[in-house]
Amino acid sequence: GLAGGVTVVTSQFIGAGKTENARRSTAVIYMIWAVVSLLCTVVGIVCLPGLLHILNMPEKLFQRAYAYQLVCFIGLGGQLLYNVEASLLRAIGNSKVPLIFLIISSVLNIILDFVFILVFHMDVVGAAAATILAQSLSGVGCLVYSFRKYPQLRVRKEDHLRVGLPLSIQDSITGVGMMVFQSALNGMGADAIAAYTACSKLETFVEMPMYSIAVAMVTFTAQNFGAKQYQRIRKGMKVSLLSCLFFSVVVGGLIIVFCKPLVSIFVGSGAVEVIRLSRIYNSIEASCLWCAALLFTYRGAVQGTGNTEIPMMGGFLELLMRVFAALCLSRIWGFPGLAMAYPLAWIFAALLNMWYYRKLDKNDFQRTRTSLI
Repeated sequence: GLAGGVTVVTSQFIGAGKTENARRSTAVIYMIWAVVSLLCTVVGIVCLPGLLHILNMPEKLFQRAYAYQLVCFIGLGGQLLYNVEASLLRAIGNSKVPLIFLIISSVLNIILDFVFILVFHMDVVGAAAATILAQSLSGVGCLVYSFRKYPQLRVRKEDHLRVGLPLSIQDSITGVGMMVFQSALNGMGADAIAAYTACSKLETFVEMPMYSIAVAMVTFTAQNFGAKQYQRIRKGMKVSLLSCLFFSVVVGGLIIVFCKPLVSIFVGSGAVEVIRLSRIYNSIEASCLWCAALLFTYRGAVQGTGNTEIPMMGGFLELLMRVFAALCLSRIWGFPGLAMAYPLAWIFAALLNMWYYRKLDKNDFQRTRTSLI
């Protein structure tokens, strides 16, 4: 969330041609990164056993889950560093370098998975260590590049807090909703957990292109908002929205049709009950991916104008819908009711962001109080 705040603030300054303000873009965010990383690491490690109990983690999985998450918390600072650096580079229009380091990180992650798990027999700890090490190295690589290439960027402290904190709260709210969802899921048994885990892998793969377009929309909107090129915002919004909607419909249909072979990659063809539950989950999720396309695109545009309160309110709606599905719909319809958590969260949050964007567009982006310029 704070990294997103960096993107908005810096992009608006660059778009407005205010290089003096843009030169103050990194100093404070590094301080915030250090504080947040340390705080979340310490609190996460201390509270981890209690959190796993709250999530109804099955006893036979508890120790491995604890070991995996402990390593993730220890390496949290490295993970967050990449987010910060990638956002800074995107803010100044450089999206290629973060992509290059992400590709390197992904390949390194796969290699380390094989080495740590198959060679050193480190089990889930090896999987976590591989991910943390790969992401941390990617973050350091982006840091070295940005320092050498763009040493002039610095941003004001008050701007980061005003824009970044609501985004942080929004992400935290989403995390709380996920915890409630996971707790309800864990109570449905190992087959349901396995089905969701396999489907979530596919979902992440499908969502990432749409999410990437939305991230680009944040920077694009912020720069043109700062330059007062509002017509370009409209054109960019149209292209992004159509791209995401087309992608969601096509890929969603493919996931529904090829659900069994795709899920079998993760669980094997013999896991009959897991595949059956996966069909239910994918049928609901994949058919509603267009809702995610609406949410990602409109939310990115709204964030680009500097308004993070509306997306934060959307985060509250997402939380309410996930809790509603986890606590109410799952008790009525079981696993299908729980599978409705994401589509409900997407559509309600999307409607709020769509309403606000339409309001801005109608008033030619002039009546908003979100400009930092």
